[in-house]
Amino acid sequence: MRKLSNKKKCMFIGILFVLISAGLFIYFQANASTKLDGIEQFPSSYRPYLEELSKTHPEWKFTALYTNLDWNYVINQENVFGKNLVPKNYSDRWKNTTPGQYNVEVDSGWVDSSRQAVEYCMDPRNFLNEVRIFQFEGLSYDSHTNSLNGIEKILYGTEFYNTKVSYLNSSGNTINMNEKYSDLILRAGQTSRGKSISFGFSYKTRSWTIFNT
Repeated sequence: MRKLSNKKKCMFIGILFVLISAGLFIYFQANASTKLDGIEQFPSSYRPYLEELSKTHPEWKFTALYTNLDWNYVINQENVFGKNLVPKNYSDRWKNTTPGQYNVEVDSGWVDSSRQAVEYCMDPRNFLNEVRIFQFEGLSYDSHTNSLNGIEKILYGTEFYNTKVSYLNSSGNTINMNEKYSDLILRAGQTSRGKSISFGFSYKTRSWTIFNT
């Protein structure tokens, strides 16, 4: 399932997980008075999955984020025609089958999703495994876990690994810096403490964009 993007024509390498940390944030509604520590923060239905992960990865830390949002309200807001899409070749269980909306291509090859699909994708318990849990990874800067070495490991295999920054200025001239990409990424995290940051790189203009949220 995907959402429409206004930046489909831009090619970015989104290093959303560059400032990698050990904290994983799971979203759910809970009364603040029930807050406990670690896995005990989570509703009982979450705990078996997290406890199993903790056995394999005892160094992982799980932190619950209390949104105080009503589940039905959130699903209703997401279950709006054209807001969430699935491939047209998916089964009808994934697709909106309302007459007049069924199999209507909102985008080429993509149709509106069913409420059931929205609910499935919005429920973190469906993704609490070693492969998919990283979508809940905390992206804010953490001085205890973020380092140049860690960033270089993430950049490994890309043209930015262990490489000094080079870019085009507004005049079209190439500027070569004496700092590596990892240096700038770490400094951006330190400057944006408490915020989630991500980076976009445009191959067309050879320029970086930093997003703070």
